[in-house]
Amino acid sequence: MRQAIAALPDTLISQIAAGEVVERPASVVKEVLENAIDAGSRAITIRLEEGGIQRISIQDDGQGIANQELTLAVQRHATSKIRSLSDLESVASLGFRGEALASIASVSRLSITTKTAADEHAWQIQVNGGQTVGAISPSSGPLGTTIDVQDLYFNTPARRKFLKSAATELGHCLDVIRRIALSRPDIAFAIWHNGKVTERWTSGNIEQRVDAILGEEFHESRIPIESISGPLTLRGFISKPTASRARADQQFSYINGRFVRDKVVQHAIRSAYQDVLHGDRQPMVVLSLEIDPTLVDVNVHPAKTEVRFRESGAVHQFIYKAIQHALSVGGGSSLQPISSPSNFATPEISAPTWSNNVGNQHLPLTSGTKANLDSFFSRTDNSHLSASLPSHQSTPNTHEPEEELPLGHAIAQIHGIYILAQNKHGLVLIDMHAAHERVLYEKLKQDLANGIKVQQMLVPVVMHASELEVSKAESHREILNQIGFDVATLSPTQLAIRTIPTLLQRADPSTLLRNLLSELDATGSQAVLDAAQHERLATQACHAAVRAHRLLTLTEMDALLRQMEQTERADQCNHGRPTWVQLSISDLDKLFLRGR
Repeated sequence: MRQAIAALPDTLISQIAAGEVVERPASVVKEVLENAIDAGSRAITIRLEEGGIQRISIQDDGQGIANQELTLAVQRHATSKIRSLSDLESVASLGFRGEALASIASVSRLSITTKTAADEHAWQIQVNGGQTVGAISPSSGPLGTTIDVQDLYFNTPARRKFLKSAATELGHCLDVIRRIALSRPDIAFAIWHNGKVTERWTSGNIEQRVDAILGEEFHESRIPIESISGPLTLRGFISKPTASRARADQQFSYINGRFVRDKVVQHAIRSAYQDVLHGDRQPMVVLSLEIDPTLVDVNVHPAKTEVRFRESGAVHQFIYKAIQHALSVGGGSSLQPISSPSNFATPEISAPTWSNNVGNQHLPLTSGTKANLDSFFSRTDNSHLSASLPSHQSTPNTHEPEEELPLGHAIAQIHGIYILAQNKHGLVLIDMHAAHERVLYEKLKQDLANGIKVQQMLVPVVMHASELEVSKAESHREILNQIGFDVATLSPTQLAIRTIPTLLQRADPSTLLRNLLSELDATGSQAVLDAAQHERLATQACHAAVRAHRLLTLTEMDALLRQMEQTERADQCNHGRPTWVQLSISDLDKLFLRGR
């Protein structure tokens, strides 16, 4: 039978809201920590019992809450952080909805003890299941606020059954705390569980906090990044491609200090690493994006972990280019031993000025040297290889000082697969196919950057499309033309593809265009096209690179080493495998027990 429409009780409204905000104990920890940071805290202590299921107590030394505002603090949609729509459109604080404390109070036994600088003593309020217990009473405590949450979901047993074990819930709580602690190295954190200290991080700089939380693995491979372009600033650290992981569990991205899982940012990170990571490996990153608050909407998700950019394509390209540049300077063209930490400082670069050659610290080879190298590895018969090089490329018998050549000079070849070279550090081993593959790939990318060549379709390809896809194709026709697609509208549900980029002529035009249109608003069509084109370039480079068991002369080997020194990301092939490794004299001495 139909029931009459009736207003829901306030308690039930709060419990429904709690289902969106308070998913598990870690959700409580996140909301309370964000409030503590917004209050200007410099030291925060978190005490957990049974993974936070039994108790969560968070004490801060922030500004505190005035006693006359305590009743409002536990009411829904009461906040000190916004007053008008203009405030909501430029939110600078972590919390702003005014739902956190009310939602937590509706499904737990909550007490708030707080003291401001103007108070002679602390004040306390208690709320059980959304109902205030007694009046606000005087209490004792230092400057700041202590939020004590006990018996989570005591009044909603069905929700409590969905919680996992204490160890699992503790793990989720610690993940939340680490994410927040990484964004604020200036705040000291202490974490207790069941009466014992679990973690303690003193205030300091971002390098110290990253090392304390992510450990030695990230410290040894991290590359600093700092790029500024207009209203966008990106700072933080990324890992070298050789220090990747099977899962993306060490990726921390922040927007105006707020931890987010944003698909635009994640896609930009993955795209920047696309030709230096092996298989499905994932990089480690700690990245903070600062952007004008009016250009990003943070009010799109109850847990505030998703955002919406006004110009998502521009943000994607900025992050993509910034990471690519950092990799080329500190992770791909350094030609330092791949097992050694990077000591390179990233210069401040404005994103619009970047190119494929940014960060190259070596003088370029002449066109003659490049032509000779291409001819060396484009033939199948070894007897036709040319032995001549430009005059500045000397022979092994009269080679330049090894101090000036990071990879030194070739001295031998092993089984037609590896090149042995000697530099000032010791012995260098080079995988000649992987190395040449990277050289060719970067050259193809440079050729592509000079302009997109277009393939005219003999007969236009007609594809069936949704009305939304047709609308996107019409509104973004100019962008599609710039990247090589001439698309005409035949009907409300049909598109005709007249041209496509020549490099992708073997791809299915309909599938390619459909992918472009689906990603157009999220990441920008250029990002999708770049990924498809680079995948094709990588295949071409792999097929054209010198094959294993190909015997080369010392002159040909030296030519390849010189090209590697001029090539960005020469430490890895297009599939993320290392191209060379350094064995120092001390490493060799250890192998043969010299000096022992």
